[in-house]
Amino acid sequence: MARVPVSRHLRVALLALLVVASAAAARGDHQPRRLTMAARYERWMARFGRAYADDAEKARRMEVFGANAARVDAANRAGNRTYTLGLNQFSDLTDDEFARAHLGYIWPPSHRHGHRAENGTGAAAAAASLDDMDVPDSVDWRARGAVTEVKNQRSCGSCWAFAAVAATEGLVQLATGNLVSLSEQQVLDCTGGANTCNGGDVSAALRYIAASGGLQTESAYAYGGQQGACRAGGFATPNSAAAVGGARWARLYGDEGALQALAAGQPVVVVVEASEPDFRHYRSGVYAGSAACGRRLNHAVTVVGYGAAADGGGEYWLVKNQWGTWWGEGGYMRVARGGGTGGNCGIATYAFYPTMDS
Repeated sequence: MARVPVSRHLRVALLALLVVASAAAARGDHQPRRLTMAARYERWMARFGRAYADDAEKARRMEVFGANAARVDAANRAGNRTYTLGLNQFSDLTDDEFARAHLGYIWPPSHRHGHRAENGTGAAAAAASLDDMDVPDSVDWRARGAVTEVKNQRSCGSCWAFAAVAATEGLVQLATGNLVSLSEQQVLDCTGGANTCNGGDVSAALRYIAASGGLQTESAYAYGGQQGACRAGGFATPNSAAAVGGARWARLYGDEGALQALAAGQPVVVVVEASEPDFRHYRSGVYAGSAACGRRLNHAVTVVGYGAAADGGGEYWLVKNQWGTWWGEGGYMRVARGGGTGGNCGIATYAFYPTMDS
């Protein structure tokens, strides 16, 4: 059979189409809207290893998943946010189920009524303590080797313990030069009082850490996802290489300048409202909650830096969360900075931090 001649222009056009198709395949361009919701759900189940007790539970979860997926799709299509959303390990949970299992900051009465707790201070005093320090325009404690890997509190409201430990790990590294992953399970088991998987107080956690003489390492006292009996007495001695002297907290009254001064010196625990639907499905960008976000502080996280987004998203707080690396930007979130009381979900309401002095 005679070969059909192909013009030079057609050959160039075919080559261009091949390049575009190859690039799309390399990027993994699969448009979710081309899949049925059932197919998206099956793909999501496989990705996160989800299995259910029976078909009825699976059907119920698919309904919840569908509602969450529709909300994520609509938010991303709107294009009016400085962040994007995505499906993650929480996408088959209702808002209430998510809040019960994955948040966990409890306001102690001394904070709730505006009283000062032990070693408590105000925004002015917190900032004044760092007056002599040249506060930089941006900080990233990860780049300075003061932040451990992203961890996962699982279905336990132990954010208060994780955030307190993250701040302690940072201070220990700054003081000693050694970054050591420390035990959240020890804090969960041993802080006592009303501090459980149903929530807890960051101040109480930091006070326990200071009194412990040094937390055990993560490997020595591993996290199990539920509270158990305190095993700290089973170790011959406290881990003095991870000892801190004291704990402080500051009521900031929305003063982001005071929080910046604190976060320029070390990683700092803050509390936010994380129950807005967009928060748990955050994927990337600079997150800005609703104008009302911040009235129900229910989740503790750690500010490990701040800066300004190169993509025009504005100034942000760099937050380390403890929901694993599937969530957010590899487990991190950038929260809007400089928005006053709206948009940043209450991030500059309270700050908690360990100290080397007693």
